[in-house]
Amino acid sequence: MLPNRKVSEIATGRWPAILMHFGIEERFLKNKHGECPICGGKDRYRFDDKQGRGSWICNQCGAGDGFALLEKFKGWTFKEAAFQVEQVAGSVQAVAIKQESDEAKKMAAVKRIWNDTEPVSKGDPVWLYLNRRIGLELIPACLRYHPALPYVDGESVDYFPALVALVSSHEKQGVGIHRIYLTSAGEKAPVEKNKKLMAGKPLNGSSIKLCGFGEVLGIAEGIETALAASRKFSVPTWAAISAGLLEQWLPPEGVKKVIVFGDNDASFTGQASAYALAKKLRLKGIEVDVMIPELAGKDWADD
Repeated sequence: MLPNRKVSEIATGRWPAILMHFGIEERFLKNKHGECPICGGKDRYRFDDKQGRGSWICNQCGAGDGFALLEKFKGWTFKEAAFQVEQVAGSVQAVAIKQESDEAKKMAAVKRIWNDTEPVSKGDPVWLYLNRRIGLELIPACLRYHPALPYVDGESVDYFPALVALVSSHEKQGVGIHRIYLTSAGEKAPVEKNKKLMAGKPLNGSSIKLCGFGEVLGIAEGIETALAASRKFSVPTWAAISAGLLEQWLPPEGVKKVIVFGDNDASFTGQASAYALAKKLRLKGIEVDVMIPELAGKDWADD
């Protein structure tokens, strides 16, 4: 027993060691979304240990401090949890949980989501979305379907079907994913940001490689724009995801001509990025055409 001091005060800053003493594995004690040690749900739990109190949150099980985690994990009452913690809190040493590097953590999150996806099938929300928007029947392999992808907004988490696209580097290595949140009917999900980019590594020069290529290759900002331009002009086209990444993009070896399918933004952002890329490529000796839709505020998926 620890006389004269509150158990919570003694336990502060020692919760990782205390929780591991009672059988909660170290992998559940890292400050990242992952499997819940209580309900087993994937990517809905996080141990953040705020102010050293052993705090955690799970979209299914709720939230609390280290005592609450032990109550749920061991099936104890608060009194039982407090008694058990009191027996060990003074004797355990504060444990520094090994934290992966930021890049390793980000890539692990990218891989976890990608591994939970499945190929797009006719009639699923991704197929419905692209078929309705672009008229596609066959979906590129780099675009996959996630049946229930978490959408995190502050402390709340919702789950939506989603299109998940693999973002790969100039060297063809996966460096991130791009997500489009959908409804079960294949419409855009009713959320503030239904498109989210998740970078695992630096994205400079990266793109979504929607197809193979020859001596001529198109490049556009969005996935839908790239697919629509490719169908309209019969040019293999990749997606750079954003105006900023479009400017940084470089074609692979063997490409002799690039067609930049820019957006006609009212802010002129899309046009400026398209012509900035064109200038860069021309200085490298690559033939370039820039094509912009006639109507203001439109891209090639709207045309």
